[in-house]
Amino acid sequence: MMVVFDPGVQHRIMVCVTPQKSCERLIEKGAARAREMDGQFVVIYVNNKKDLNRELKEHKILLELFESAKNLGGTVSILSGEKVYDTLAEFSKKNKITHIVVGKSLRSAFEIQKHGEVISTLIKAVEKNGITVEVID
Repeated sequence: MMVVFDPGVQHRIMVCVTPQKSCERLIEKGAARAREMDGQFVVIYVNNKKDLNRELKEHKILLELFESAKNLGGTVSILSGEKVYDTLAEFSKKNKITHIVVGKSLRSAFEIQKHGEVISTLIKAVEKNGITVEVID
């Protein structure tokens, strides 16, 4: 799904979430950045093939996060892609994103080695486009 930002908006903030209640703080940070910069924000969730069998609890959390984003004045988009960082980088380029808010990975070192590290790969992919990436603890 392609998000259409107001063409006059210079600052476009993308907030990346996963189905965890702790992502609420990322949405709040993205909304605050949008207010500070007089911009707009979008909350993005990337659904890859592994996510199709998520538990009902996780779906409920995502819905709550999306509702929170809308209440704070943002929009929501669910993307599909096998490689999360590629999907996010492509979306940010197409939508002329200027600022990305992500949470620090909660994965173990073993999981990161096995499945790859999304945040550093995303930063490398978007920094050449002048996009600022803010990693929140």
